[in-house]
Amino acid sequence: MAKRTNITGSPADENAQILALINEVKRRKKEIESIEKPAMKTNLTFTYSEDGKTLNNSINLLAESSVATLIKIGSFLMSREASYEAAADELDVENPPPFTWQGSSIEDWLHDLKLRVDRIQIASKKQKLEDLEARLNNIITPDLRRKMELEAITNDLSI
Repeated sequence: MAKRTNITGSPADENAQILALINEVKRRKKEIESIEKPAMKTNLTFTYSEDGKTLNNSINLLAESSVATLIKIGSFLMSREASYEAAADELDVENPPPFTWQGSSIEDWLHDLKLRVDRIQIASKKQKLEDLEARLNNIITPDLRRKMELEAITNDLSI
């Protein structure tokens, strides 16, 4: 996260802070781009019985839009893993095989759940960044705008 600094009032200090904030917005936009192109690790079809009675309750993680449901899936997996490890300890199993659910590790499931939650929440993050960028563009001084354009041209020519 960007550091908060006090503006002393000088144009140079203001320009430096504006430039730092613009760079932070760009960095966060790149993070969002990586979320938009996730590398999933599971088959994305989660099957379980939440109530203990219903069998074969399948959820397609890519289609699921409820963050609460994704949290429940994560909770279910974490409690199953904890129970698995407790049972292995109780049974004095040396080096038990790692816990998996439908052939994937809990780490892989949690990775995919986190990516899906990030995708769901991405719209509000994008909007916030666009608003911040617009506000920053409103306060850029002509000198700073000129400097930024010169840097962009230099970068384009060095490619």
